[in-house]
Amino acid sequence: MNTAAVLSSALAGTVLLECGGEHGEFAGMLLASLGAEVIKLEGPRGSNSRRLGPYTTSERGPEHSLCFSRYNLGKKSVSLDIDHPAAREALARLAVRADVIIDSGEAVDVARRLQFYRDMQKANPRLVVCTITPCGLDGPYRDLKMTDLTHLALGGVMASCGYDPQADGVYDTPPIAPEMWQAYHIAGEYAVISITAALNFRELTGEGDCIDLSIHEAVSTCTEVAIPTYIYNGAVVRRQTGRHAAEGRTRPWLRRTKDGRYVKAFLFWGGRDVRVITEMLNEAGIEHDLESESYRELHKRSPSEAQTHFSAMIDKLVASMTAEEVFHRAQAKGLLWASVRRPEENIEDPHFQARGTFQPIHHPELGRDLNYPVSVATDGHDRVTAFTRGAPRLGEHTQEVLSQAGLAAADIASLAAQGAL
Repeated sequence: MNTAAVLSSALAGTVLLECGGEHGEFAGMLLASLGAEVIKLEGPRGSNSRRLGPYTTSERGPEHSLCFSRYNLGKKSVSLDIDHPAAREALARLAVRADVIIDSGEAVDVARRLQFYRDMQKANPRLVVCTITPCGLDGPYRDLKMTDLTHLALGGVMASCGYDPQADGVYDTPPIAPEMWQAYHIAGEYAVISITAALNFRELTGEGDCIDLSIHEAVSTCTEVAIPTYIYNGAVVRRQTGRHAAEGRTRPWLRRTKDGRYVKAFLFWGGRDVRVITEMLNEAGIEHDLESESYRELHKRSPSEAQTHFSAMIDKLVASMTAEEVFHRAQAKGLLWASVRRPEENIEDPHFQARGTFQPIHHPELGRDLNYPVSVATDGHDRVTAFTRGAPRLGEHTQEVLSQAGLAAADIASLAAQGAL
């Protein structure tokens, strides 16, 4: 079996119930990409993310949210309201045949359902339950009201992201949060790692598990050098434009190109980088003094001044070419440089196309395909298709899934009549 097939079938045969809010959708999508059958229990009104833009059409209905479409690829939808008293028996039947349950949302809501899941583990000892809540199911922060942005603020990520301070060290710009739902992405990846570890443990022991995942804890461990710098050096890092936060101000990496774009030009400031930059300046026909005795003397006398002068030469080099030209020429010389792209520009990138990073998925309401990022791996030959279908329509698989769980047509109709479907 090739690598692509192994990746897409790693969890084949694994049944996962996804309940609750948008906090756990990324985790469910990742597990679906590994072959799990992910059944989304979202109630008659559908998940909150169905009401989040942008939308594929001017009609803001539950089937038109691109946000929902992105985070629910490859899942099945069952319009079962898990908090409705009449749904308890149906949920129990689903849990008996499930391998994993993910429940996310406010701690008070998830904790209320957790006892039911624990009861289900008595009937199904191999069941793995993973709860994803803002700050965990216990502790003084348990009931804090949090969003993606407040998680990134309280977790310390935002303090390390933003623009350089002024010359006097004072910031005149606020911190900046990474892109939408970064906190839920971090927590989702932690959840997937925890769940797959629990499944592996289950193969060895036959026992399920219960995982209490705190989004706040997950985020607060992903602040790069901020926490170790504080722990070991007793120092607070400072955010800087387009580069790592650090104790002191470092030299800029972003440089403006001929076409008004930017290149991230990372340097080690060693002899090799000087030789390569000098070679590129010569090839571009740009006048410089980096090979002169005066520059060598400057470097001996004041390395800092020499670096400033050298940096100005790099600015001239970058300004003589377009961003993509700089990127490819620098990489050909072995430099760690890259053009700063807009996200949509990657869709046409030949490298991503060759590796099958983006997958076209059909949208019936549009009558055409939209590209989605789906794959980070390939066997070197075959295009990896991580999903066999796009996001489900609301309740699209209700009849199928409940019938497989042993509910008769009359039972399903009764649930609908009582408002549980």
